[in-house]
Amino acid sequence: MLRRLFNALPLIALATAIPAFAQTEAPAPENQDIIVTARSLAQTAADLAACLARHCPPDQDVAATLAHAENQFVEGDYRDARETMLASLRRNRDHRGQYPIEVSDLMRANGRVAAHLGEARAYQLSVLDMRDTLRAALPENDARVLAAQIEVADSRMRLGYAREARDGYINLAERATALGVPRVAAFARIRQAMIDIPKHAVDRIPRRVAAARTSLESMVGQDAIIGSDLALLAEITLARIEREDGNNARTDTLVARFAAGQGSRHPLLISSEPIRLPSEESGEAREQEGGGALARMQVMSVDNRWIDVGFWINGDGRVTDFEVLRSSVAGGNDWSRYVATSVNSRIYTPIRATDGLPSQGFYMVERYTLTADFTNECTGSHIRCRSPRLRVERMDLTPADGAAG
Repeated sequence: MLRRLFNALPLIALATAIPAFAQTEAPAPENQDIIVTARSLAQTAADLAACLARHCPPDQDVAATLAHAENQFVEGDYRDARETMLASLRRNRDHRGQYPIEVSDLMRANGRVAAHLGEARAYQLSVLDMRDTLRAALPENDARVLAAQIEVADSRMRLGYAREARDGYINLAERATALGVPRVAAFARIRQAMIDIPKHAVDRIPRRVAAARTSLESMVGQDAIIGSDLALLAEITLARIEREDGNNARTDTLVARFAAGQGSRHPLLISSEPIRLPSEESGEAREQEGGGALARMQVMSVDNRWIDVGFWINGDGRVTDFEVLRSSVAGGNDWSRYVATSVNSRIYTPIRATDGLPSQGFYMVERYTLTADFTNECTGSHIRCRSPRLRVERMDLTPADGAAG
């Protein structure tokens, strides 16, 4: 079972996660399987029902809930997956003092599915509940408590509140440093640097850019203090910034270093173009969607619009053979070409050869959901409607053992 979908992400995974948004191929037949799980949807439903029938303890309840909710999510039943988790939260919220890790995992998963549904407020509150649950049960210097605060700041960034996110990273870096947790402090500083050096030069504030570069430079090579993964992440972030300024030297050095055998079996992302959906005001949007009125009509049909994509990462870190493996019936997958453009632009670290043989590559499977947040501000009434601003959410479906060769 793909238990990794809803588990807490390690710091390096959080840092290198692609902003949600990436191709156009015909969808595979509806009955094509792309994910092999240990138990079917019917089996996980039966497991959960049996657990509840015997009044199983909260940790077992949560485990069965997450297993079934993951199956529901993979099948595209987002609302059912969320209701499964909400029901478990109603049963187990009062047990968070005894089972803080399990209940916080449930809250985190609920928030992730809410984001795919466009339930921005529910996503925000779920992340806050997750953090507060851990903070109430664990010491303040526990890395899980501090990492949860990173997720809170990430959620603010994801919802468009960059200033709040930046303040969160700064405060967390100071607190983690004072508590003697340098890895979390470094991670927060990397996140802050990503905000302080926006992609477009016109948006950059020179003093912040200079401070961010200095901060990142200070972390490069500090493997013994912050860990080799975060030291590498700081270097990758610097490479991205320098590459946007036309300097590819650091990127070339990184690629050469990994190609020489210092890589890992699991490739790390070095660079990627974001998913760029056409804005409603752009000529492309008017041409493709018939102008503003049709764009708003499209937003009304974002329910159940998802695609599962697969692609190979070659031994040299380049993406090939992108294809849409499955898509939801509603709404089609015309927007998948924007996902394709983003995924095909990615450059990963070369994959280390094993037993002296060249790597056969690494196969990735990802879920992308086209959505728009619900709002109360577009009808003049209390009836909710969708924001006209489309966005894309991403979830990694790659099996935990990967497909490297």
